[in-house]
Amino acid sequence: MINRRFIMLFFLVSFLAGLSINLNASEVFQVGFRVGVSTIDSSYKYNSRAIARMCDALSGDSETVVSITSYSSPDGNFARNRQLAKLRAASVKDFISCFNNKASVYTVVVAEDWDGVRRYLERSSLEWKDEALAILSSNDGDRKALLQDLWVGEAWEDLMKNCFPSLRRVVVSVSAKASDNHSAVESSDAAIVFSSGSSALLPSFADNSAGFANLKRLAQSSAPTLYIYVKASPEGDEASNQALSLRRAGRIKAKLVSLGYNGEVVTVYQGEDWEGLASNVRESSDLPDKDAVLDILSNSSLDRAARKRALQKLSYGNTWLRLMKEEMTNLRKTVISTEKY
Repeated sequence: MINRRFIMLFFLVSFLAGLSINLNASEVFQVGFRVGVSTIDSSYKYNSRAIARMCDALSGDSETVVSITSYSSPDGNFARNRQLAKLRAASVKDFISCFNNKASVYTVVVAEDWDGVRRYLERSSLEWKDEALAILSSNDGDRKALLQDLWVGEAWEDLMKNCFPSLRRVVVSVSAKASDNHSAVESSDAAIVFSSGSSALLPSFADNSAGFANLKRLAQSSAPTLYIYVKASPEGDEASNQALSLRRAGRIKAKLVSLGYNGEVVTVYQGEDWEGLASNVRESSDLPDKDAVLDILSNSSLDRAARKRALQKLSYGNTWLRLMKEEMTNLRKTVISTEKY
């Protein structure tokens, strides 16, 4: 005799499967990657099923919008992790382009998925859970080293084995292209400036009132997709700057939802705004060591760390303090737009 609960479960799964095919909504797929690898392996984990379903979603004649978010796990070198995430996104984008060259593809790269680590810890019952979460919440630039030392390496070993493999992934969202009815949507941007080291939304800070007014207008518009472009000022280490920028974008997204927006939100991290800093320095009329600063910023042989050290040495650190206080203020911002830049 067939179990009644099995029958009910079968019909529920069948219903949900039909729902995902028939609704004109976004479908989300996830492609996993082996450690250090950026090529798609259909035999790895759940990939064969995800790829088959993704191909089905892309096979129609209508144009589609595809959002790719690519992640690396936090083990290894940050620069290498970022490169891996970019290459993984490129692999998936190439696959999509070969299968459907009409698709509009937008890409976001997350070099190190610390939010994924946090979610893993929050769901766990590990003895060192609270200590690890405290390290993540501290936003310490050395959090990787602190986690590696936690419980004499036991914590890091667990993360390497049970958490990081699931973070090496690309998430793909496929949806129908918006109709022309949305063409009348206003396209002016909303810009929100943040205080140093903070992700708090402060309407009264740095003339944010106009930005918040535009944010509300965008939230109440009929735009099918809003893009959050987020940059960081160059102070701090690179990994912490990215994490802070993504937290700021998360705050903006939550605000949009609270204001009634129900469309898709795509976050685009644009890195540290060294070009914006150079532009602000050029426009400054009273910056000490201005020529020396511009020479350092234009020196292509310097990597970010060397460039930063050189700037910090000018006038015994006073020039760097001035840069952080004055010339970097408007670099700590997000721009929300209906347009894909």
